[in-house]
Amino acid sequence: MLGTVHSFIKKHDLIKKNQTIVAAVSGGPDSLALLHFLTTIKEEYNLRIIAASVDHGLRGEASIEDVSFVEKAALQWGAEFFGTSVDVPAYKKRAGIGTQEAARTLRYQFLAEVMEKTGADRLALGHHGDDQAETMLMQLARRALPEAVQGIPVKRPFAGGFLIRPFLCLSKAEIQSYCKENGLEPRIDASNEDTEYTRNAFRKHVLPFLKEINPKLYEHMQHMSERVTEDRTFINNEAKKLLENVDMSSDEGGKAVLSKTTFQKFPLALQRSAFHLILNYLYGNQIEEISYLHEEMFFHLLQEQKPNASLDFPGNLRVIRAYDVITLTFAQPEEETAFHAPLYIGKQVTLPDGSMISLEAADSREEAGRYVYTCDSNHVSLPLIVRTRRPGDRLKLRGMNGSKKVKDIFIDQKIPAKERDTWPLVTDHDGQVLWLVGLRKGEGCTRDPSGTWLRLHYKNY
Repeated sequence: MLGTVHSFIKKHDLIKKNQTIVAAVSGGPDSLALLHFLTTIKEEYNLRIIAASVDHGLRGEASIEDVSFVEKAALQWGAEFFGTSVDVPAYKKRAGIGTQEAARTLRYQFLAEVMEKTGADRLALGHHGDDQAETMLMQLARRALPEAVQGIPVKRPFAGGFLIRPFLCLSKAEIQSYCKENGLEPRIDASNEDTEYTRNAFRKHVLPFLKEINPKLYEHMQHMSERVTEDRTFINNEAKKLLENVDMSSDEGGKAVLSKTTFQKFPLALQRSAFHLILNYLYGNQIEEISYLHEEMFFHLLQEQKPNASLDFPGNLRVIRAYDVITLTFAQPEEETAFHAPLYIGKQVTLPDGSMISLEAADSREEAGRYVYTCDSNHVSLPLIVRTRRPGDRLKLRGMNGSKKVKDIFIDQKIPAKERDTWPLVTDHDGQVLWLVGLRKGEGCTRDPSGTWLRLHYKNY
């Protein structure tokens, strides 16, 4: 066993000489064995070993006695000791979270404090191979996304140093044998047998069956975890190149804007990874409610022919497609209101977005550009009306026979759906649509002209 652990430590660069290591110790078999093991290599590596133990306030005197037990063992084996008591029930109520999550949060806060106080390089935890197998099976059962099935990391940054798990290469049985061989008498937490906790149910009912099929299951799962982590790291690094084409900002609670065409130029595997990286950014890595169904919905949105569509994701995240532009945002859509205002000669109308349309008498039919429109005063009824679209609006286009629906013009011009209800158009007093501002001009009032010319100007400041 010891040879296996030493090889594992060397392979993953977990412990180096002259380091300070904090061991999280509950008093149970795994963490007690870890503390004992670390003290046996203390001289060889010239290590400073510190045991840290937490009373979560959940099991009365028993949990208080656990901390005292750990302190006694640590001092006996030449390690330093830090202990504390935390009020999990109070924190759970205050934060509105579950018991296990509250206990974990407070425990890691204390461990980080100990590391900072002591200047420790490593925080060692006693998770073993059976824990790894349980974790990966639970992840697989809960979520079908490959990103979610990576298991427990061997090493990760924590509190200015690294969190390490030297025993992931061992089975629970091997740790129990280590305790017996070295005369260790760990404390037993009865709550570990409570199958109301999902992990305990997997431990009691699922793992034994799988171990019968493959006694080396824990080794296979650890190798799989390492392989998946390596592959996922490579793919994510490649996917970050795709994110160079995505505009991500913290405006309005977080937003990401991308081009569908550019996004789809990359391989599908990188598109999927980039999608999850974007979600990690927007949700701040708190994306438990996202499932493979949301992934399928997103990619269906990219592939479908409908140019304007939207999706509602958990936490009020909206995914909006407007032709080639895909926007993921927490900003809620503003309530659009219809606009209607009369426009007289020599006057102007200010639109809700601050732009203006003015009307003046002119001595020629001259039109300069798409934001100027001229018509004949004898063929329109005044005052003119500036308003937003209505169902059934049609425009008789210059150079064409017949008329065309304003709705179809918006579609032809690829105007995003969210902009159509606020787009200004001009009619005469009888409702004849003259100008869909900036897009298309009507013909009817310019044939057989007589009388005064009227010129409309649109200005957006």
